[in-house]
Amino acid sequence: MKEQNYDVIVIGTGPGGASCATLLQKRGIRTLLLEKNEVLGGKMYSVDSDGYAYDLFPHGQVPIRGNAFEDIFAELGVSDEYVPALDIDDQREMITMAYRRKEWPEYRVLSQKQGLTDPTPFFELWGATPEECEQIMAVMVEIMTLPPEERAKLDDVTMDEWLAARQVRSGPLYSYLGFQANASLAEPIDLVAASEMILILQQMMIQGGGGQYKGGFALLTNVMLREFEKNGGTLVKGCRVEKILVDNGAVQGVTTAKGAFRAPVVVSSAGIHPTVLKLVGPEHFDKSYVNYVKRLVPGWAFTSIRYFLDKPVMKTGIYAVWSDESWLNLERFKQVKAGKLPDEITLFMVNHSFFDENAAPPGKQVLVSGTVCSSNPEAGEIEAVWEKMDQQMKKLFPEIWDAIERREYTGPREISQLTRDSVVTAGGGECVGLAQIVGQCGAMKPKSETPVRGLYLSGADAGAEGMGTHQSGLSGIRVTHMVEQYLDKLTKAL
Repeated sequence: MKEQNYDVIVIGTGPGGASCATLLQKRGIRTLLLEKNEVLGGKMYSVDSDGYAYDLFPHGQVPIRGNAFEDIFAELGVSDEYVPALDIDDQREMITMAYRRKEWPEYRVLSQKQGLTDPTPFFELWGATPEECEQIMAVMVEIMTLPPEERAKLDDVTMDEWLAARQVRSGPLYSYLGFQANASLAEPIDLVAASEMILILQQMMIQGGGGQYKGGFALLTNVMLREFEKNGGTLVKGCRVEKILVDNGAVQGVTTAKGAFRAPVVVSSAGIHPTVLKLVGPEHFDKSYVNYVKRLVPGWAFTSIRYFLDKPVMKTGIYAVWSDESWLNLERFKQVKAGKLPDEITLFMVNHSFFDENAAPPGKQVLVSGTVCSSNPEAGEIEAVWEKMDQQMKKLFPEIWDAIERREYTGPREISQLTRDSVVTAGGGECVGLAQIVGQCGAMKPKSETPVRGLYLSGADAGAEGMGTHQSGLSGIRVTHMVEQYLDKLTKAL
């Protein structure tokens, strides 16, 4: 392939790259989008095979209403295609929660509708005493009503520290928030930034959480990439970027196995570590910036098992399973890495058939189950985690276990192959991107604009906040504006 020139080159078709490339092309900026794999979507890749349609690991859109993709679809003129799988007025019981306090012999189970505002069922599930109920209400009201300017002051405060200041260090609320830190952010409660977790809890309670899409989350990237090409964008699959070209402190383009491509702007959604340390190279950055990037901590991974069932068994769409001893704080995580798994394990599961009648062949179901783990593609404990997940499933949901026809497994190695390369210790298979922990959120989050002129970072590593896919889409929107302004300055300088 001969050398070609573009206004912008975007690396990666995950939500951060796809959103940015699509918006740039929509605004008349000639954009090339490169994907190293033959499949598209990054972590939002969904499988559509043998009559099944499902995600590789369990997702849950937060917020459901007012998220970044609503704005993106609106600008593209396809708002009618942004249709979450569950209507806001759907009155079916949507989520099943199973919880066990340390002193209980068995789990208690609760199923509820979406948007339930009465906390009484939660108190019953948690076995909360009157004193605990009063404390829970006070803390949750404070979380819901905390204004943005006060939340922003918590970038360097862990959620554990914030709760400790309110005398919450144990009990059902602490256990629930420990579970949520794992399930929503893939982080431990004693490292996750209170500012980030409170934001996500606010969005979850006010704008809705656990959103799904028919056919899986790939719906979002599929529509964006279709519009990207429809508007004249160039998409090249199976095209791994070998190097981002830099001369005199400014981007010149990229080299790939399929040839060189020139552009004054490169937007990378390959992750800040691979972009800076591998694709560009440390020699093009100030030493202090390189050291800063090296110190950034990757987030945890989400390993998953897909269960294919020979009959419909599950009644609700989302299953959340945890006990006081199953969710992972930093110390428990270290024990898991050392091969010392807890007796019970936290599970977050999505029944795609609940949200999409075509997710499985007639008379079948597919369940995607996941739990947090190390993001190191070479982590040695992943098979033991899978075994523990199977044990937990068999114990708590025997009716599901008895209906299993086959299983598929995905761990950090497979996620790294699909998304970002592993260039730092324990990195590559992250569930989201950089860890949303103190020192890496809010004002301390890496900037999308890098010290190399014309090089920008899009996705969950830089320039945005919130949960998973929404954060990546929001980053894509913001980087689009930055690139427009940069190109305008270049044009005026000529």
